[in-house]
Amino acid sequence: MRTPRPIPAVLPVAACGLAASLLLGGCTALARQSTDGGAQPASVAAENARQATVPTEWGPLGPADRALIVDARQAALWEIPVGREAARRASRPATRRGLAEIARRDERLDGLARGIAERLNLPLPDRPTAEQQSWLSEIGGKSGTDYDKTAVARLRVAQGRVYALAAAVRAGTRNTLVRQFAKQCETILHGHMTLLEGTGFVTVDALPDPPSVTGAPAPGGPDQRRSPAPPATSVIKG
Repeated sequence: MRTPRPIPAVLPVAACGLAASLLLGGCTALARQSTDGGAQPASVAAENARQATVPTEWGPLGPADRALIVDARQAALWEIPVGREAARRASRPATRRGLAEIARRDERLDGLARGIAERLNLPLPDRPTAEQQSWLSEIGGKSGTDYDKTAVARLRVAQGRVYALAAAVRAGTRNTLVRQFAKQCETILHGHMTLLEGTGFVTVDALPDPPSVTGAPAPGGPDQRRSPAPPATSVIKG
C-alpha cells in the first residue's frame, strides 16, 4: 500500500501577512475587496472613501462639505500666525491693522470649524501643510515693503480659493449644518479679502487666473456697442 503524500500546509492570510512583515520589515496594505468580489487597490479604496457621501442627522455629508470644514481649519493654522506677526512687523499701518484683524477673525472661523467637525465626527489637521510652511518661511524672510507685499499676496490667493469653495458648498450642499457653516465662511472670508484689498498691495499680478466658463458672450467692439441704425425706407416716385 502506497503511503499518501503529505498535503502542503496552508497558512492563514493573517499568518502570511505576519511572516511577510517579519521577513521584510513591513508590508504594503492588502487590497480591499470590491463589491463584486474582486480585489481593489488600497489607493482606489481610499479615494472611494474620500468621495463617499454619508448620512447624518442634518442631511447627507458629501466630499465638498468635508473639504470646506478641513480647509477652513487648515487656513487658520497658518493665517493666524501670519496676521499676528504682521501686526508687529508690517511696514504700513494699513497692513498691520488689516492682517491683525484677519488673525482675530480666523480665530473665530477656526472655532466654528472645530465645533462643526466635532458634531460630524470629522478629523481635522493640527499643523500647516508643506506648502503653507513654505509661505510662512517666505513671508518671514522678507522685510519692509516686501514683507507687506508678500504677506498680502499669499493671503489673498489663499482666501480666494477657500471663498470659492464656500460659495459652491453653500449653493449645493444637502446638509443644513454645513450650509450654515458655509454661509458663515462666506461672510468672514469676504471680510478678509476686503481687508487685504484695503492695504493697497493687491495688484493684478498677485491674483489667480479668473475661472473658466462656458457659454460666455463674445466681447463686442466699439461699433457693436452703438444702437443699430433704423432700417432704410424706400421712396416710390410718382
